[in-house]
Amino acid sequence: MTSLSHLLRFLSFVLLLSTLPVISFAQFDAGPNDTVNTGVPVTLTATYGLIGTGITISDDGVEGPFPIGFSFSFFGDNYTEFYAGANGWISFSPNPNARGTRQPFAIPNAADYNPKNCILGPFQDMNPIIAGSPYIFYRTLGQDSNRRLVVMWCQTPMYECMDSLVTFQIVLNEGSNTIENHLMRKPLCTDWQGNQATQGVQNITGYIGYAVPGRNATSWTARMEGWKYTPTSTDSFQIAPIPYVLQPIVPGEKITYRWVCGAEQISSRQSTVVAPSQTTTYYATCTLCDGQEFSDSVTVVVIPYLPNAFTPNGDGLNDVFGIIGIPPENITEFNLQVFSRWGEVVFSTTDPEESWDGTVGGKPAPEGVYVWAIWYMDSGRHTVTNKGTLTLIR
Repeated sequence: MTSLSHLLRFLSFVLLLSTLPVISFAQFDAGPNDTVNTGVPVTLTATYGLIGTGITISDDGVEGPFPIGFSFSFFGDNYTEFYAGANGWISFSPNPNARGTRQPFAIPNAADYNPKNCILGPFQDMNPIIAGSPYIFYRTLGQDSNRRLVVMWCQTPMYECMDSLVTFQIVLNEGSNTIENHLMRKPLCTDWQGNQATQGVQNITGYIGYAVPGRNATSWTARMEGWKYTPTSTDSFQIAPIPYVLQPIVPGEKITYRWVCGAEQISSRQSTVVAPSQTTTYYATCTLCDGQEFSDSVTVVVIPYLPNAFTPNGDGLNDVFGIIGIPPENITEFNLQVFSRWGEVVFSTTDPEESWDGTVGGKPAPEGVYVWAIWYMDSGRHTVTNKGTLTLIR
């Protein structure tokens, strides 16, 4: 019956995963496996990337400058800062005259009121100031010589299509000076400006520009696709499709978590505390920007018994006696005691991480049988008691 139960739980989770739009283990981590004694509370924490810095911006506004984190060459000039436009673009110039511009334009375009020296990823009239702001985030990832700036629009409402949410990233790569553009979702919005949007790059004068084919102030949609802009000279780029891979930055609170054990959801928090009585695998899922899900698992191996013998002889094997896997952050009260055969306390501690080394008053305790007892309360105010015998062998 136990094996059948485990099989049914596994099949239930496989069925759950089959409904997810994308499954990836590379960017999402449910944490390391752990080994504990029965009933020991364990904190499980899932992680996805690093926290992005939010940009609060006005409707059709421009904010900046913000640090790139490295030197980036764009149309032959080097920059260390960028500016963000509310309507889906970044620039390496302040573009004060572009504030208020909302009409998608075909590039190249030298009009004074259009942004220049910019990456449009895509440019479309958005409304990032309603409840839920900020919708724009950035973060520099990686190490020296291999860094990348990620600027992300997450669940950004489109103007006049407030229920249609746009999510995409513009990524600048150090060294190669290539640009990546990953679009999770760019839905249809025919209620405003004919769904027109522009995806491309434009130089500082507005006389040179390159757009993704079919996306130069035209009506289009996209879902889970990537594009790469590779500079081929000072004034030219090659544009080609690439695999869609979001760079892992956490967009504020626009990420949700779910922990599942078997067919049961046990938590909707990033961290959860469990106290399994048998070896158990837990599955974590995060949903990013209400559109893409990532999943991973972690196994807590349960040793159902405490050692009934130990040899404190300094050989590195069974030299101490203690509880396996007790995490001090989850324990509010703790007491472990060891008694001689005559009922004398030979060891006592209130420190969950302290073990008995087989000494009494600094001297080796004699061989023989000892009795141990443990009592602790976890952070959920659940109490655990246990006792048993222990043989000290020298």
